Amino acid sequence: MTDIIDTPDPLTRTYLPAQLIDREPEQETLSEAFAADTETRLQHVHLYGPRGTGKTHLVKQFLTTFPSTVTTCYVSGRPHDTQYKVLERLLQQLTGEHVGTGHHIADLQRRLRDAVNLETVVVIDEVEFLLLNDGDDLLYFLTRLENTAVITVSATHRSLEPEVDDRTYSSFQPRVLTLNPYTPSQVRQILADRARRALEPQSVERTALSRIAATTSNIAIGLCWLRTAAEAADDAVTRSLVDEVQSTGYAAYVTELLADFTPHHRRLYDTIELLDRDRNPVISGAVYEAYRDRCADTGVEPLSERRISDFLTHLELLGLIEATYHYGGRKGKTRELQLVDWDEDTPSSDSSSEER
Repeated sequence: MTDIIDTPDPLTRTYLPAQLIDREPEQETLSEAFAADTETRLQHVHLYGPRGTGKTHLVKQFLTTFPSTVTTCYVSGRPHDTQYKVLERLLQQLTGEHVGTGHHIADLQRRLRDAVNLETVVVIDEVEFLLLNDGDDLLYFLTRLENTAVITVSATHRSLEPEVDDRTYSSFQPRVLTLNPYTPSQVRQILADRARRALEPQSVERTALSRIAATTSNIAIGLCWLRTAAEAADDAVTRSLVDEVQSTGYAAYVTELLADFTPHHRRLYDTIELLDRDRNPVISGAVYEAYRDRCADTGVEPLSERRISDFLTHLELLGLIEATYHYGGRKGKTRELQLVDWDEDTPSSDSSSEER
């Protein structure tokens, strides 16, 4: 920690501010959907927004507004990417008991049904990872529970209708809420607020914040970038310092994203980064061969090509790589992969975000 960092927490993605900046319309929409005077107090909701738009902060802050007569649960589909893991986590939150492994899904469902006594709101964040496995069955079960509302959150799926069975979506029928990317002025305002809470007074130049805000609309990237600059600063975060640590700040963001995954995810990302130095797409088969060589060099047993294919999908869902799919023809069934050009993620306008 450098001299200019007083309180590091506000510069982390897990920090939950008491007030969210420029998300009042979305907060009001959620409140209206669960208002006590509505015909149906508990409604299902699907929340969509690109990464770094404050979805997780919005739903977590919203859960704090319920009275004690409503039970709330939050589960992230990133570490809990199977129905079993989610049911286990929900039972732990509702009963305080650690379930462990070795149970039948039907038994966990029965125990969860018995544990839901009060009105219950369940948030499934990063639902896209769960849908790669048996998330469809989980959503069908949860949306059929009495006195239970389900809020799904996704950075990739605007709607879950194409992603689940007809019977599941018929049971779900969510109200859809979209969070648009932050504009440069909103990013600058949020970063300035976090800097005020975390750093010494007058230790950040306005031009430094403007540089970050003009480069990315992803608040998580912006926070990592600002924190990296603050850690490297002698007495102030300047525009030139921000430029100097740009790649290091993004590397910190990647590390945070991959923290919930296996070392093989990191090894795979580093492999693609090495192959993609010229910014040219690489074939998934070539990525696997290079990954296998990297494992051999470090004495690590490589995973199967099929498993690595799943991990590539994870990196794609995280927004770290882009994939172009080819089916049949000369290339066969394969993917062309390249890293995302995150520093070109500048919003096209400075208009206010809208709730749709």
